[in-house]
Amino acid sequence: MATKIILTPEELASFLKKEKFGFILLGLCAMIPFMIWGVWIIGEMHREVILSEPSTVTIEKSAGFFEIVDTISKDGIARSASLKLYLLATGRAGRIQSGTYVFSGSLSSVDVARQLVQGPNDISVIIPEGYTVFDIDRRLAQAGLIARGDFIEISKKPDLFSFEFLRSDEVTSLEGFLFPDTYRFSQSMDIKDIAGKMLSNFEKKVVPNMPERVRQDPGTLYLMLKIASLIEKEVPGKLDRALVSGILWKRIEIGMPLQVDASVAYALRLQDPNWQLQDHALSATDLKIKSLYNTYKYKDVPPTPISNPGLESILAALNPQSSQYLYYLSTKDGVTVFSKTFEEHNDAKEKYLK
Repeated sequence: MATKIILTPEELASFLKKEKFGFILLGLCAMIPFMIWGVWIIGEMHREVILSEPSTVTIEKSAGFFEIVDTISKDGIARSASLKLYLLATGRAGRIQSGTYVFSGSLSSVDVARQLVQGPNDISVIIPEGYTVFDIDRRLAQAGLIARGDFIEISKKPDLFSFEFLRSDEVTSLEGFLFPDTYRFSQSMDIKDIAGKMLSNFEKKVVPNMPERVRQDPGTLYLMLKIASLIEKEVPGKLDRALVSGILWKRIEIGMPLQVDASVAYALRLQDPNWQLQDHALSATDLKIKSLYNTYKYKDVPPTPISNPGLESILAALNPQSSQYLYYLSTKDGVTVFSKTFEEHNDAKEKYLK
């Protein structure tokens, strides 16, 4: 016959207390390997890889998660296992953005993962006042954002964009509307997005400064931009721009050719995008070029702006300063010399340009 063991309440409580401690101790012992493994994994995720030189990686939109991680690990940017684990454990695996990334310096898997989710590195590009579409194309290509020539091609397609200021039938190019500024472009942006960002900047910073009559008439705005682009390329000194503007408008009024060297240079550059006025003096042959941009040969303003002017040149075109002058020239030191007659102008050329 089995013997019954009867415990008092106090004895039962003591037994359970001892057993509970034992279970807890056993559980803790079982967890130690997992804790050690967890600490090691966290350390691996934060362990940095030192890149001796910048590494560029392009992630296609169609690339899968494991393909992306394998590409990055093969380039030695991050360790495959720790990068996969971090992205999966934090729910970031499905948030990786496509585009071209540039990794440099010391990076951990956590750093790389965060960059992949944040998106491609932005590239800062300065577009100076007076740059043409040829200059912008070269600078964007140098920054690795486009292939050389792509920007020139899209500049010929203003119909791709829905901005109101492009709605004139005269507008056949984006030249003049690509507002000079410092831009930050994502490496994932396509050529249309890049041009669109510049046009949006024009809409934001130029259009509000236009009188109502100009804002409401894209053709008038386009004429103002043509004159502003001539001023931008012709006049180094900002204080002289309103005065030169007055001279150009006066020439238009009296039916005199504008005779702007920079417009002839633009015509030559249309034939050869690498041609630069500062590298060549205009020859007598150049001044006879058959082009509507030759403002010595044709009285009309050029068919498009010849550069992308800054706001000061645009305001000078809008607010010309009247004077008795009909001629001007810029010296080699960037000083603008004004003359009332053709004879005075020839004397100034003899004095300052020989």
